[in-house]
Parts: sequence; C-alpha cells; structure tokens
Amino acid sequence: MKICYWTPNAGGGAGKYEHYLPREIEKLGAETRIFRRPKGFKGNPLTLRLLYKSDGDIVHATSQTLSIYSYPKPRKFIVTVHDIYSLHRNLSSRIKRALIKKSLDRADKIISVSEFTKSEVESVGIDESKIEVVHMGVDISLYKPMEKEECRRKLGLSNEEKYILVVASNAPHKRMDITKKVFSEIRKSYDDIKLIKIGYGTRLEGEGIINLGFIPEEKMPILYNAADVLLHTSEYEGFGMPLLEAMACGTPIVASNKASISEVVGDCGYLVDLDTEDCVVRFAEKVLNVIESGERNLKGSKKSKDFTWEKVAKQTMDVYEKLLKT
Repeated sequence: MKICYWTPNAGGGAGKYEHYLPREIEKLGAETRIFRRPKGFKGNPLTLRLLYKSDGDIVHATSQTLSIYSYPKPRKFIVTVHDIYSLHRNLSSRIKRALIKKSLDRADKIISVSEFTKSEVESVGIDESKIEVVHMGVDISLYKPMEKEECRRKLGLSNEEKYILVVASNAPHKRMDITKKVFSEIRKSYDDIKLIKIGYGTRLEGEGIINLGFIPEEKMPILYNAADVLLHTSEYEGFGMPLLEAMACGTPIVASNKASISEVVGDCGYLVDLDTEDCVVRFAEKVLNVIESGERNLKGSKKSKDFTWEKVAKQTMDVYEKLLKT
C-alpha cells in the first residue's frame, strides 16, 4: 500500500497530525510520500501535478483546508477534518466555502478528529456513512509528568508563586476576553498569581500576565508541568490539543464545556458552562480551588495513554484498508 499525503505545513494540532501520522503509518508497513503545500498560491499547481502523477493507492489530504485543491479528484481520496469553524460560521469567502463543501462531498472518506467535528460535518450535508472518527494523539514520550520545581528552575520561574497557563491564539472563538476577566477576578484575592500566555496573536495586556508567544514543542511539556493549572475558555474546538497535552503531563484543567472539549477531557478536568451569567466567577472559583489544593491530574495522565499516535495510525490504516476493498 502506498499513501500520498497532501499536507498544508500547518501549525497547532493539524501540524502535529501531519508530522506524526505518516511516520507511524510507515511503521505499519505502508509506503508513504509527502507532498507539502508551498507557501503562496503559485506553488500549488506544480505540487498538484506531481501529486496527481504519483502512483499512490490513496491520496490523503491531512487538513480540510487542502480539500479545495482536489480537482480533479485523485484516485481514492481521503480528507481529515480538524474543524469546520470557518465554514460553519461563514468566516471564509463564499467561493472558498463552496469549494470546501464540494470537495468534502467528493471525498471517498472523511476522517474526523472528534465526534463533535463529525456532527459538524454532517450538519453541512455530508453523508454520515463516509465519515470515520479517529481521535488525535499525543507523544507520551515527550508529554509526561515531571517535577514541577525542576521545570520552574529551567524556565526561571519562582517556586513561591502560582501560575495559570493559557495555550491559545487570540482568535475570537478562543474567548480571551473571558480569560482576562477570569484572571482579573482571581487577582482580586491573590495578586501573586501569574498568567502565562502561549500562542500567536496580540499580546494579552494586564498586570501579572506573561506573554511568551511561540514556544518550540520540546519546551511545551516543561511549561505544562511548571503550571498549576491550564485555563481554557474556548467556545469552539474541533479537538483541543492543549487539553490532551496538559492531561498527559498531569496538569489540572479548568475549561469550558463547549464543542469537543467535554469529549476530550471527560472527567479529567473541571468544566464550566460559558452560557451562564456567572461563568467568570465559576471559572475563577475552579481555578483557585485547584491551585489551593495543589492537586495534579493523575486521572488525565492515565487517560492520555489511550491517545497515542500509534493508535491513530492503526485506526487510520483500518480506514485505508476498508476503502481499498471498495
């Protein structure tokens, strides 16, 4: 079996997916070839010509953003959908939305990274029978519990202070407005608590906020382990990689209950309903309870072992094999 991967050179969860999946698929005996989308539209036609001339049994687009380039449809064609936020919320251009929808219609199989995302894909008229759910994975050799004091020493953080970690962009659906309000509420009682913000976008301004921007992946497990709690106020996630990574590191989680978040976290964190009027106060109370208890997320660390990239590859290989039999 030969699989040709058509990848977007993405960041975040989609980037980790395109990095780990082909490597694990090769371990299962398949031959792989990766075609990466160059930056800028001009590079796409050449890459696509090479892709269409390849002798792969299956072409697998590792992100829904690539599905608009699937004309003509190459052989057996699979698309992984991480989320359809821009499509479902009408944030993309009308033409792009139409192309993505048509490409998903034409795909032989769609891999959804969560049950929630599957329901979202179905809601735009895609036949349920062509959608397979394969959850994302985490590298448990990298993301694992470590000594908090040692991690703080490496980062130059004080062991006398408390740290709330936020791993998110400043996109509107991440609800950084709620994050800032929660932190302000907490600071009314504890002015020695700091908030560490990781991710692209505009800096969060305010006393006690530390903006670190982009952090290389090899340092992220150190940050998760150095933190007292992960705060995640997002109202929309197709999966939610920071949640899984925090769980793998044993970091307590306080998050909203929206979209796929409850599916990923389950009973391994504290969930707050964003739709309630007192959600800011409830977030703050949960965060403070976690910090004061000093607890670690042992249940989350155990659960994360069910989300390995090896398991992702085996389930994806099942999708490939079933498709080739049709």
